[in-house]
Amino acid sequence: MSGTALSSLARLAERRFTSFSEAADTVLDLLEAELPPGSVLLGRVDWDEGELHLIDVRGVAASSLQPGGTLPLAANANGGGTGLLDPTALQRLAVRSYLALPLETSSGAGALTVCALASGTDVFTQTHLELLTVAGRLLTYEWESVKWRADLRRLGERLRDPERTDALTGLLNRVAFMEAAEREWRLAERGTLETYVLACRLTNLRQISERHGAAVGELLMKDAADVMQSAIRRTDHAGRLTDDVYGAVLVGCKGLDGAAAFIGRYGQALQRVTHERPAQLEVAYAMCSLGSAESPEAAFDRVETEARTSTMPVAGEPA
Repeated sequence: MSGTALSSLARLAERRFTSFSEAADTVLDLLEAELPPGSVLLGRVDWDEGELHLIDVRGVAASSLQPGGTLPLAANANGGGTGLLDPTALQRLAVRSYLALPLETSSGAGALTVCALASGTDVFTQTHLELLTVAGRLLTYEWESVKWRADLRRLGERLRDPERTDALTGLLNRVAFMEAAEREWRLAERGTLETYVLACRLTNLRQISERHGAAVGELLMKDAADVMQSAIRRTDHAGRLTDDVYGAVLVGCKGLDGAAAFIGRYGQALQRVTHERPAQLEVAYAMCSLGSAESPEAAFDRVETEARTSTMPVAGEPA
C-alpha cells in the first residue's frame, strides 16, 4: 500500500462525514486512484432478490454497471446469497480479476459489498485487498452510523408511545404487531403483494434462564430481537408475541423461498452475534402465507402452534 494511500486512509478515519453518500464518494475516489485500472463498485445487498443494487460505480464501467442497476449474486450451498457476484455475470462483463468485500455489520447481517473489477488477469495483490478491507471498514462504520441515528429516532418514538412497544426488546408488542399485520393482510388478501408471516420460538430460553440466570436469558432475548430488527426491511414488521415467541411480517417477499431464505439469514446472523454468550439459543420456526389465511389472527395462531410443536434443534435451519 502506498504512502499516499495510508495517509489518505488515516485522514478518512479521522474525518466526520455529514452523510453516508459523502463518505462513499470520498472512499471510492481513493479506491479508484489507488487500485489497478478497472471498475470500483459499491452496492447494497438484496438477499430476497439475490441481487446487488449498485449505489455507485467508478472507473471503466460498462453500460450495465451504472448506479441504480443490479448484478446477480452468487448463491451458497443452502441457496442463500453470499454477497459475492455471480461468476457468470463476471464472465459476461469480461472480468478476469475480481476483489469483493462483503461488509458485515455489527448485527451480523451483511448490508453492503464493495468490489474491484479488472479485465486483466492477476492484477490484484494482497496489498490491494488490504486497502479494500480498510476502506470497506470505514464504509461499514459510516453505514451503521446512519442506522444508529435512525434507531435512536425510532427509540424516541417508542418512548413516546410505550403502550405499543415491548419494554424488554424494543420490538412492537403483540397488540401493535397485530394491527400492522391486519393492514398487510388486507393488501395481501387482494393479491396486491405476496406476504408471509413468520414465528420464531426460542425453544431453550427457559433452560438457559434456569441454568445461567434470568439476566443471561434477557440478554439473549435482546440479541434475538436486535438481529431480527436488523434483518427485516423497512417495509416489514417485527414484534414480540409471547415471552419466547417473536413474529415477523415479510411484506412482498418471494413466496415460501423468500421466507425460508430470511430464516437462514436470521439464524446465521443470530449465531454470529451470540457465539461468545454463555449459552446458545435454539430457535424453531414456522411460516405461512398471510393472504391465504382467513384472518391475521388465524395466520399467527397457526405459525405459533407450529413453532411450539417443532423439534428444530438449532437456529438457522428451517423446519
